[in-house]
Amino acid sequence: MRIVCLVPSWTETLIECGVNVVGRTRYCVHPADRVASLPVVGGTKDVQWNKVAALAPDMVIFDKEENTREMADSCPFPYLATDVKSVHDMPQTLTLLSQRLDSDALQELGVRYQAVLTEKKPCSPGVLPLLSGDCASSTSVLHDQRPWLYLIWRRPFMSVGRDTFIHSIFEHLGFAGKLLTFDDRYPTLETQWIREQNPVLLCSSEPYPFAGKLEQTREELKLDAVLIDGEPLCWYGIRSLRYLELIPER
Repeated sequence: MRIVCLVPSWTETLIECGVNVVGRTRYCVHPADRVASLPVVGGTKDVQWNKVAALAPDMVIFDKEENTREMADSCPFPYLATDVKSVHDMPQTLTLLSQRLDSDALQELGVRYQAVLTEKKPCSPGVLPLLSGDCASSTSVLHDQRPWLYLIWRRPFMSVGRDTFIHSIFEHLGFAGKLLTFDDRYPTLETQWIREQNPVLLCSSEPYPFAGKLEQTREELKLDAVLIDGEPLCWYGIRSLRYLELIPER
């Protein structure tokens, strides 16, 4: 089957499982050595169907959060739209993909995912995928009594709510009680409100590249902040699975 994938995390996963991916978005950057030669047909919120048509796909892969409903409604090809909101959706979703794409390797990923989810024990902050940064606070701040605030955007500041894949990863690791969370999936937060909560900031590497703005963020909010790799926490599929599998038994 010839697959055009408009979901970065699925593109990586499908390629690693031997699926014949023939087109991608500009945000599908992993695995770098193998996506470089794949044609780009748009982004996760826009697509050029004439470019897709030139690739003669048998199926287009969407995700309900990554892509828009309008993209799916306008798709002139057979498609599959996944709906991943939690780490616990992964075994079933991988099974669905394996059936639709006739891939035993995807089914095996589902089995591996189920295995890592079977036993849930509290972790120490040391298992977080932290990144080094000259302006980052000492990681010792993660062990004090302050709550954590996971930031995905700056100007305006945005965080993650309970009904997100990112929050489900933190919950699985036993950190739900530490993380400030919200009813809205991706709430916008006022600077003064953040200061009043006095959290330790977990500044993600994506979608906003906090690495280059960590010092300014700390100065603006007057708070401790660490830099965290967002990819293993929000790229569902093989990237998040490999991260969870590397966490030592607790």
